[in-house]
Amino acid sequence: MIIKKQLALSTLILFLGTPLFAGTSAYDCKMTSNGNRVCGPEDKTPTTKSSDSSFFSFWNSDQPEETKTTSTAPTKKHETKNTDEQLNNDSTPIIKNKAIKEQVTLISSKKVLVEESPQQTQKETNTSYFTTTTEDSLNGVVLSCGKNTLLFPKQTLSTDTQSLDVLADRSEISGKDLYQLSGNVSLNSSEYYLAADRIDIQKSSKTSEASGNVKFQDDELMFTGDKATIKKQDGITYTTLEKVRFHYPALKINGEAQKVTNDGTKQVFNSSSYSLCPLGNTDWRMKADQITLNSKTNKGVAKDVTVEFFGVPIFYTPYQEWVLEGRGSGFLAPSFGSYDESVANKDNNYQVRIPYYFNIAPDRDLLLTLNHLSSRGSVLEGKYRQLIAKGDYWKEGRVEIEGHYLNEDDITNNKRWLLNSKTNLSINDKTNINIITNRVSDVNYFKDIAHNNTSASSLHSQVDAAYKDDERNLTLSLFAETEQLINSGSASYTRAPELSISKSFEGLSGRNINLSLVSTKFAHKDSSNTTGIRTHAQVGFSRSISTDAYSLTPSLSLSTTDYTLDNSADQDRSIYSFGIDSKLFLERETNLLGKDLIQTLTPRLAYHYTPDKNQDALPNFDSADKNDSYESLFAGQKYTGIDRINKANDFTFGLESDFIDEETGDTYLSLKAAQTFYGDAISANGGNRKYSDIAASLEISIDNITLNNALQYDPETRKLDKRDSAITYQLSPRKFLTIAHHDDNGVESAELYGAYPINTQLHVFAGINRSITDSITNKETTGIAYESCCWALRLAHFKKHISGNDYDYVTDFELVLKGLTTTSPGLSKRLEENIPNYLANLND
Repeated sequence: MIIKKQLALSTLILFLGTPLFAGTSAYDCKMTSNGNRVCGPEDKTPTTKSSDSSFFSFWNSDQPEETKTTSTAPTKKHETKNTDEQLNNDSTPIIKNKAIKEQVTLISSKKVLVEESPQQTQKETNTSYFTTTTEDSLNGVVLSCGKNTLLFPKQTLSTDTQSLDVLADRSEISGKDLYQLSGNVSLNSSEYYLAADRIDIQKSSKTSEASGNVKFQDDELMFTGDKATIKKQDGITYTTLEKVRFHYPALKINGEAQKVTNDGTKQVFNSSSYSLCPLGNTDWRMKADQITLNSKTNKGVAKDVTVEFFGVPIFYTPYQEWVLEGRGSGFLAPSFGSYDESVANKDNNYQVRIPYYFNIAPDRDLLLTLNHLSSRGSVLEGKYRQLIAKGDYWKEGRVEIEGHYLNEDDITNNKRWLLNSKTNLSINDKTNINIITNRVSDVNYFKDIAHNNTSASSLHSQVDAAYKDDERNLTLSLFAETEQLINSGSASYTRAPELSISKSFEGLSGRNINLSLVSTKFAHKDSSNTTGIRTHAQVGFSRSISTDAYSLTPSLSLSTTDYTLDNSADQDRSIYSFGIDSKLFLERETNLLGKDLIQTLTPRLAYHYTPDKNQDALPNFDSADKNDSYESLFAGQKYTGIDRINKANDFTFGLESDFIDEETGDTYLSLKAAQTFYGDAISANGGNRKYSDIAASLEISIDNITLNNALQYDPETRKLDKRDSAITYQLSPRKFLTIAHHDDNGVESAELYGAYPINTQLHVFAGINRSITDSITNKETTGIAYESCCWALRLAHFKKHISGNDYDYVTDFELVLKGLTTTSPGLSKRLEENIPNYLANLND
C-alpha cells in the first residue's frame, strides 16, 4: 500500500533535507535533531503494513482458515446469473476462498430497506465532504482555509476481528474462480474499510481489482482513487493505483498522485503532490514528476521537485536523493535578513544564509552554512555533533564543535573567526566531565559579524569535573576557567582551578552535619590585582524540629580561611556563626472577591550571631553586597562569596501570608515583609543605625492579571531604596501586555512587552527596555506576523545598545511552511528571550 508515514516524511525531505529519525543502524544510540541521545532497539516503521491491515494485501493469505457464517441482513431473490452453479435464492451466498482471511458474508441481492441497515450502522463521525472541481487538480490553486475535512465520511470499523462484512447490490460467481461484486460495494473489517463501484476477485491468479470511486480507510490513512489493482505472485503483493488522493487525518498530511505502483520493495509515485494544508487548500505544496521509494536500498529518489507558494514556484531541484529511514543529507531552508553597520556609509546591508546538512552516521552529523554578509564577505560556518559511544573508561558522552571563518573582512581586511566546543562525558552514573571552549578572533566579532551577544563582556572557557554520590551524600568537583574579553568588557577574577569536596551526615530527628572544603586559585589579567590561593574549610551543624503548628531550626557553623597570596602577605581567618530560625503556622477560612479561600499567616523570627573580625587585610575575590531582600535578611549574610563575612547580633522579624483557593490550590495573593534589628552598630551602609531596610514583596494572580512588586524601604529617609514592579495582563501568549519599572537607588529603567492580535491571522509584538535615568533604549524588539492555517510570515526588527550612540540593528524575515520548514529557525528563540510570555513558535 502507500507507505504511510514514509511517504509523508520522505516527501518532506525533498525540500527540507532534514533528518528522519525512524531509521535503523548498527549503532546502539543515535542523535535526535536537537542533539539528544536516543538508545535501545528501534521501533521500525515498516515499508509495507502487515497483510491483514493493508488494502494492497487484504486478499493475500494462503493459509486455510476455519470458516464462519455470518448473516448481516435478509436477502432477496438474485437478479444476476451464476454461470457454473445456480445460487440458492433463499440462502446467503458464501465465498469459500482461501484468499479471504475469514468466511465472507455477501449481500448479493439489492439491499433490503430495513429499520436499521448495515450501512446506517456505520456511523459517520465527520459529515464534512471534500468537494472539488476540475480546476482543483495538480495544477490548481485553492487559497482559502476551511474547516478540517476528510476525503469522505469516516466509517466506524467492525468490532468483529474474525470476519469481513461485504455489502453489494449484485454479485456473480463465474467458474468457481471469478467473483464479481458490483453496485455500491463496501467491505468492512476490524482493520480497514473499502468501497468501490465494482470489485473483481480472481482466485486462481490471486488478483483483485477495484474500480470506480474507490475509497479506503484504516486507522491512519484515507484515500480515494479511480482504480486499484492488487496481485499476489511468489509471495509478493503488486499494487497499482490510479488517480489517487491520500490523507492522514492525524498527521494532517494530504496529497495526490496520478499513478502509484508498489511491488513490495519499490514504490513509484507519478505526478504527485504533497501538503500539510487542510484538504481543499493548496496555499503551499510540493510537486514532483516522479518519486521512487526503495525499501531494499533504503533510498528515495525524486525528479523535478518544485515547492509552490500560492501557485508560485519558490524552490526547484531537478533531482533529489535521500534515505528513507534515518537522517538524510540535504539543503535546509535558506534565511534572509538585514543589518546596519556601525561604520560610516554602511547602512542597510543584507544577509543570506544557505545551510546544508550532512548525515554522516546515526551518531554524528554536520551542519555547514554559507553566511553571506554584503558589507563583510562570506562566512563559512560549521557545526559538528557526535555522540560518544560507551568505552572501557567511560559510559557515554557527546561532543559539539562550532566554527566560523571569514578569510578576509571587506572592511578591516582581517581574518575573522569563532571557535566553540562542548564535550560532555559521563564516566559512570556518579562522575561527569564537561569541557567548554569559547573563542573569537577579536573583541568586535559579535558586533561586526555575528550581530548577537553584543552586550556580553567576556567569553569563558572551562573544565568542570564532578563526582556525586547521593547515597553517601558526598560531592567532589574540579573546576577551571579562562576568560577572553569581548566588546567593551573589563577583566575579572577567574578560577584556575578550584577544587571542592563536601560530605553530609544525616542523623535522627532532623540532625545534620555538613563538612566542606574548597580551595581556589584566583587569577587576573591585570597584574596589579592581588592573586593567589584561597582555601576555605567549614563544618555546619543543624537540626530541624517541625510540627503542624511550628518549626524550629537551630544552626552552627565553624570555618577557617587561609590565603596564600602571590604579591601580598599571606592571611587567614577563623570564625563561627550561630543562628536559629523559627516559624509559626496559622490559617483560617475566608472569602475574597466571592471566592472561598484559606488564608495562611506565618510569623517568622530568626536570630544570627557572628563575632566581629577585622577583614580589611583580606583580598576580595568574589564577595559583593547583597540586596536586602526577604530571604537574604533571614540568611543573616550581607555579602555573597567567602571573602567577606559580616558581624551579626541580629534579630529578623518577618510575616508571610498567602490566600489559597480551597478547590484548586492556586495562590491568589502572597504577602511578605521582613526587617532586621541589629544588636550592635554596623557600618555596612556607612552609618550606625540599628535596623535594616524593610524588605517586602506582593504577588497577586487573579484571572488574567498578575502583579509582582518587591521593594526596599528605608525607614530613616522614608524613601524607597529599591523597587521592582511588574504587571501583566495576559489572555493568551499572543495577546498580553507587561509593564515593568525598576528603581535601584535612583537608577531607573522601564520595560514594556506585549503582543496583540489585529485579527485572527495578524498579530503584532514588541519588547522595549529603556533607561529612564540616561534616556537610552537598551534593547528594542518590534515585529508583525501573519498566520494562516498552514503557513506564516513574520518580520522582526532588533535594536541593541552597544555603547555611547552606537547601536546594533538587525531585521529578520521568516517564512514558515507549517510542518515543513522555517527560513529562520533561530528567530523564535531570540524573540522569546527578548519578549517574555510571547509564544514565538508559528507552528503552534
